Amino acid sequence: MAIGSAVGTRRAAPETAHGISQAGPFAGHLHLDETISPVVRTDFDVAAYAKRGTDRITVDSSQRAADGPLPAEVRTTLGVLHRLEASALAESRAMLATATGHEARITAFLATWLVERFWQSRALRDVLAGDHPAGVADAADTSEHRSALHPLHALRRVHVDRVQPLLSPLWGIVTGEGVTAGHMARMAIQEASLQAALVAVSRQVDGEAQRAIDLVAERHGAAVDFFTAEAIARITRSRGEAISARAVLALSSPLHGGGLADAQLITALRVIGADTRDRAALRRARFEITRLLPGPDLAGGLPFPRPLKGA
Repeated sequence: MAIGSAVGTRRAAPETAHGISQAGPFAGHLHLDETISPVVRTDFDVAAYAKRGTDRITVDSSQRAADGPLPAEVRTTLGVLHRLEASALAESRAMLATATGHEARITAFLATWLVERFWQSRALRDVLAGDHPAGVADAADTSEHRSALHPLHALRRVHVDRVQPLLSPLWGIVTGEGVTAGHMARMAIQEASLQAALVAVSRQVDGEAQRAIDLVAERHGAAVDFFTAEAIARITRSRGEAISARAVLALSSPLHGGGLADAQLITALRVIGADTRDRAALRRARFEITRLLPGPDLAGGLPFPRPLKGA
């Protein structure tokens, strides 16, 4: 009996330890009180997303080859979108090197999202490879893209690959957890822009290419919902986080995958924005977030003029 009583006493001790709240919303938690910002929990079900899993988006190479070559401008555009899809690892590195990496819901989401983006990028590469079945290396016009890069882009790549990982922790110290709002805003715009661009390109092709591109665009739906909800929840709860989001978006366009501008991005955006509804969709992808931020917004890399007020 004495032993049982002692065990019972030891088990009860943590519940009455000094410093633990005994009432209110923080009852029973030692390190969670009103001095710490509440964890953001949106309606997006991260657990269900992770359990759903992901798989490869298959492209029928024989059917793709039988459909014939894609127009040159469409190939260029798909090459840009392929490279933007493939930038997910660089984007996640920039996020996880800061306070964003402490957010359990975000890191859990990113674990599946990275695989999704890999297969989406691979699907676009396979669509492009249908024009050149003998050489997958040419699928995304890699050599042409690299030769078109301005010499200054090489310095930018060194900065992104070598310097930025060192500066990210310092940036995180300055902005604190507010940087997470910026990361979520950036990714919300990038995901929504990719989806809008893929829908636009899909209308310019047919056959197996159209089927694969439509599937890639559909796969973006979950990421658009998650990042948009996370961004809005943060930038609307405090002005500091809204300012941090504006600062992150000012540093680099979300259309620059991993912080690197694509040499053919402007050409691709002109192809994507050939139709009025597609231009409007690209603007909405950015405006959904920037309308909530303080200060003037930049063009976001869009090469076409903004619509008039009320248009």
